[in-house]
Amino acid sequence: MKTQHDLATANSRPEGGNDSRPDQNYLTMLQNLLKQQWDSYPPTWFITIQWSPAPTEYQVASGHARHFRNKLLTAIYSCSLKNLPPKKDCCKLVWFHERAQDPHGRLIYHSHLHLTKAPQVISGLHLQWIIDTKVAPGFHCLKNLHRKHDPGLVIRPWNYDHHAFYNLKDYYRHKYQQDSDLVLDVLSSDLILPK
Repeated sequence: MKTQHDLATANSRPEGGNDSRPDQNYLTMLQNLLKQQWDSYPPTWFITIQWSPAPTEYQVASGHARHFRNKLLTAIYSCSLKNLPPKKDCCKLVWFHERAQDPHGRLIYHSHLHLTKAPQVISGLHLQWIIDTKVAPGFHCLKNLHRKHDPGLVIRPWNYDHHAFYNLKDYYRHKYQQDSDLVLDVLSSDLILPK
């Protein structure tokens, strides 16, 4: 059982400044974790979400992801959160939050969702309809879903060659900026963690 000291140590920032940023060993470990995840649960859909307004903090993007997750799952299964199917039978969601620079030079976050084990009846159009009619209403961060330039929501069939390690590019792009190890949202994702 973890003690308070263990939790405090786990939540503290690493010492060493930029030298403590993810190195090749960390990226290899992360690639192996993702490969295990995709081999066990190959995703069906790759979804890009541009939150509006765009978050400038990782924690805000992660909070949006948790809220989106709850609304999406209850809409897919037409039930409350407490009546969702058991975890082994439920959709799996793996979230990444990437940074990009806005026109003012600020780093802002958008999110990528790898959706696995969606019921077979859910096509891309049906998923779009669920998000438009069940998830977006009342969710203040899901605006501009259908604008022509840079839409707020893009749903694509998941492709291993293009999407399996797509989000790892952010580790290299922002290697010497804070929290470069936070691209994968471990807390909001359904991951198979190594034993």
